[in-house]
Amino acid sequence: MWFLFRPIQLDDFKSEVTTKILSKEGRLIGRTQNSSLSKQDWVPITDYPYFVSEIVCIAEDKRFFSHHGIDPFAVLNSIHSFLFSHKNRGGGSTITMQLVRMYHPQIRTYPIILRKSFEVLEALRFELWLTKHQILEAYLNSVSIHSNSVGFPSASLSLFEKHIRFLSLEETIYLTILIRKNVSDDEEIKNRYNHLREKIPYSLPSLDTPKKLLLTNNEKKNQDYDDSIIGENQHFLNWIRSLGLDPKEEFLSTVSSELNSEIHSIVNSELKVLKRWNVSNASAIILEREPNQTTNLSLVAMIGSKNFFEDGNGMVNGTIAFRDAGSTLKPLLYALAIDRNLYSVNSILVDEKYSYPMGSGENYLPRNADLRYWGNLTLAEALANSRNIPAVTAIQSLGVPNFYRFLKSAGFGNLKQSPNFYGPGLALGTGGASLLQLSRVYGTFLLGGILPKVKIGTNNGDPFFYGESKRLLSEETTEEIKFILSDSKLRQKAFGKRSYLDYPFPVSVKTGTSKDYRNSWTIAFNDRYVVGSWVGNFSGEKTMEVSGSFGAGRIVQNIFRLLMKDKEKNSYIPKLTEVRTFCKISGKLANKNCPSIVLHVRKKIEKTFPCEETHQNDVSLVLGVGFIYPSQNQVYLYHPGFEREKQNIPIRIREYQTLRSPKLLWNQTSEVKLSKEGEGNVNIKRGKHNLELYDGLEKKAFVQFEVK
Repeated sequence: MWFLFRPIQLDDFKSEVTTKILSKEGRLIGRTQNSSLSKQDWVPITDYPYFVSEIVCIAEDKRFFSHHGIDPFAVLNSIHSFLFSHKNRGGGSTITMQLVRMYHPQIRTYPIILRKSFEVLEALRFELWLTKHQILEAYLNSVSIHSNSVGFPSASLSLFEKHIRFLSLEETIYLTILIRKNVSDDEEIKNRYNHLREKIPYSLPSLDTPKKLLLTNNEKKNQDYDDSIIGENQHFLNWIRSLGLDPKEEFLSTVSSELNSEIHSIVNSELKVLKRWNVSNASAIILEREPNQTTNLSLVAMIGSKNFFEDGNGMVNGTIAFRDAGSTLKPLLYALAIDRNLYSVNSILVDEKYSYPMGSGENYLPRNADLRYWGNLTLAEALANSRNIPAVTAIQSLGVPNFYRFLKSAGFGNLKQSPNFYGPGLALGTGGASLLQLSRVYGTFLLGGILPKVKIGTNNGDPFFYGESKRLLSEETTEEIKFILSDSKLRQKAFGKRSYLDYPFPVSVKTGTSKDYRNSWTIAFNDRYVVGSWVGNFSGEKTMEVSGSFGAGRIVQNIFRLLMKDKEKNSYIPKLTEVRTFCKISGKLANKNCPSIVLHVRKKIEKTFPCEETHQNDVSLVLGVGFIYPSQNQVYLYHPGFEREKQNIPIRIREYQTLRSPKLLWNQTSEVKLSKEGEGNVNIKRGKHNLELYDGLEKKAFVQFEVK
């Protein structure tokens, strides 16, 4: 009694239904996958032509509407066929019993007596809880028809390229005979078709050859229902399948198959040029802001690699793969520091060779990409020209744990280690990122500080998002950063007067290049789009000095020109910022003698005073006198296998020229001679040492270091 009275509903049969994934244009680009890797659609029986259920019942269970799950006459006929016939053995299973086997595929391994007993009891349960039309609907949508097509709807799409509601009588007969045997030669199919046709009370022509019904692959002109899709959509399909969509009839994605095709062509065209620099692959992604949207962006294009079907790494989706992010995180670092009131865009940062103590005697010595040092410069210049040392100074002031937590809140779930593991190198991208992550978080600057959730499509009419939206930065700060990254004059010193970062319309852009030129990144955005690209080798092999501005920058430049080809190219309109002129040396409001820089700053800027310096010697007093190196508690290692004279400890003093009567003492006894620039050295010697810098009798700086 317990077995029979267990409830069952029609929805219980839909667990293996695959969702059709459509492009933005409504084109079928693929499906979700079920456990059997088959295709299964679900269409209500009311949408079927009236004759489909009638023909299926004639072929499979002619007394379906009069029995209660078991047909005694069919059972007797089956026994008779088994005992007295060796050719045409009739089956005793009803449609309900066949549905039981579909719902419980594991029972096929049971011994025959146990299996049949189970089928009978389950058939009675199905008949108890479901109507005949519900059983028939479940059967028609679940029966295996052809190849990996399950159910009449998916078989109709695969074989005849039409929705089930447009199925003809002839096509229905053809699908019905495939239920019992879906692999047959033409002669057998013809005989079975004509045999079933004779039982149907409709006037139909006989079938001379099955090819009259079937379309061969070469004859298919309309690919709307063909799942053998070209490669540019496959990375998106595999990614969206991994997100776990609920089984619905259709998923209408935001990705445009037409745009994806064009972006794919751009990627492959540029890779032909970059091949000579040992670049083998690239990825690209586009997010679009829909009108009046303030919290989300839509994913409209995703290209994971140059060719999904390429042997080796073709199936790697470069848009979601994690790699060293290079300088792409710097806008986030400076924005957070500005929001925490540590800096403003006109703050002065020092770009000098410096060793940062990390505790336990370890030190971090970052370098700029050009191996040069520019001295004092504004935060805006440091960001626009992607200087490394000011960024490390900023993360030291902000605190590595604070920036780490910020990135985690921004969706960088790949940061699995502790903040100490990444250290200040986190400012230079050592924690890694994916192109999807970076493009999404750059959308924060587009949306005025709101981290966007990414719309991927609509599932049964409901929007489907990747990630959640939240306030990440202030609107004033994001507007300031947006103007810095769009100012081509600010970045001229590092990137030249002409580069792939310059556009004929307003675009904010940031590049990133990882160590040894293994990864080239460019992320660009305006008021409507975020476009990101990665260039490199999936193997991790070095490129031949392909930087972000050249490698990925070429691709992003071409994509943005395509996107804006027929659109208005309006200039940025400042809402919360205004233009002011600052002194490049002091960071204060410029006077007529100041080397000046024009920046967009928030209107409610505080504590900004006029610069009173004459700048005759162009000396900045911002950080004052101190040791650039050695740094405090730095540890040096003496190597006995090398000449002692070549292992001297280097010394460099910041703002040395401002001292009137400088004097440097080593271990409080020996005076060290320095050059006019404040540089010198002392002999290497094991033990702990200290350096004291005096200006006359006044001690100006002190540092301790150790040699082991």
